[in-house]
Amino acid sequence: MKEIFGKRLLSARRQAGLSQDKLVALIDGGVTKTAIAKYERGEMLPKPEVIELLASKLGQEVDFFFRPLSLNITKVEFRAKAGMSMKRRKMLRETIASYVERYLELEQLLNISSDFENPLKDFLISSASDIEEAANQLHIKWALGFNPLGNVMGLLEDHGIRVIEMDLEDDMEGYSAFANEKYPVAVVRKGATTERRRLTALHELAHLLLQFDKRLNSTMIEQLCFRFAGAMLIPEKVFYNEFGNYRTHFSILELGIMKDKYGMSAIAFLKRAADLEVVSRSRMLLLNEIVRKDPMEMHIGSNNRTDNATRFNQLLARAIAEHNISLSRAAELAGLNIDEITKIYTDHA
Repeated sequence: MKEIFGKRLLSARRQAGLSQDKLVALIDGGVTKTAIAKYERGEMLPKPEVIELLASKLGQEVDFFFRPLSLNITKVEFRAKAGMSMKRRKMLRETIASYVERYLELEQLLNISSDFENPLKDFLISSASDIEEAANQLHIKWALGFNPLGNVMGLLEDHGIRVIEMDLEDDMEGYSAFANEKYPVAVVRKGATTERRRLTALHELAHLLLQFDKRLNSTMIEQLCFRFAGAMLIPEKVFYNEFGNYRTHFSILELGIMKDKYGMSAIAFLKRAADLEVVSRSRMLLLNEIVRKDPMEMHIGSNNRTDNATRFNQLLARAIAEHNISLSRAAELAGLNIDEITKIYTDHA
């Protein structure tokens, strides 16, 4: 019991982004830093009134601190901008782990399992040409054809990958991991553009599916994962057929047509063109300068595409409709309050 409480307290504190000193200050010195440290190490269990105080200040239900630990996060790929502190990395990891735990708990409540099979498990990546072939093979194995991809988030969810869209600051690029060594998870930033979220989801898919040659360093692997995402959106042969083998310029109009058709940002498209040697690197940089005048690319294309992860919400709606779960527990799983749950998920708003 003490060990479970300690690990839960540490997780809750990190999710809140608090040091032990700041937690002590938050509860007005009601508990000493020494006591907090002992709680987290599993050496001591606080009194009930202290547990209630900690739960209130950390934004958790009391039963959160005694729930059996059921989640083990492995094979983590954490993409963040260089300036992100270790403290913030820990906070994000604990927040994501908590969400994944609630996602899997919802599946268990409904007695649902979503099996995952890696169609590229024996495919070793050593070069860019391997990446192009891996993308082609995945199009074939998942029977995608070579037409533009529709809903990318739904595609991943249909193949056993838990896709989570979270409200994250823009210093978080993406996250992928395996929960309990068998449930693949991909996290994307909810506030990013649709095109960016699609690319990020496919980038994280590369981390989940592909095996990389050990001689490749982390920078090379990131570049290859980006290339895989681009190759999934516009496969090599499709790119050459659609846009030609050599170009010196792409107009804003053509970039907009491409963006609407393939759900790919102009910046990512120009990088893809350079990777395939359709444009030179220097020409790509010049075109990038034109596009980056509006980082959100609202001047390019119609910007009316949507692409969202819906599986968690669908499962939660099902659980509520079938009375498999109370509204209060549903609110806890979704990270919402009762009023929000009632308004969104029931017919009694």
